[in-house]
Amino acid sequence: MPYENNPNFVDETPGKKFYCVCGESSKKPYCDGSHEKHNTGKFPKEFEVTEAKRMAICDCSQSSKLPFCDGAHTKL
Repeated sequence: MPYENNPNFVDETPGKKFYCVCGESSKKPYCDGSHEKHNTGKFPKEFEVTEAKRMAICDCSQSSKLPFCDGAHTKL
């Protein structure tokens, strides 16, 4: 599954999350281990969500604030 030029919007619950940054996960925005299968050399971005909230997770891999979208996809 390739990178997309838009973010993934998710309603998160508190807890530890592992977000895909390799672009290959079939469970985007979450990591499913595809980075190992495809030998991407990339690893998931771990993040602790402290309160329930809506989040924009990067899916272009160009954000300077990974795992969050910073609008970098609009400049591609």
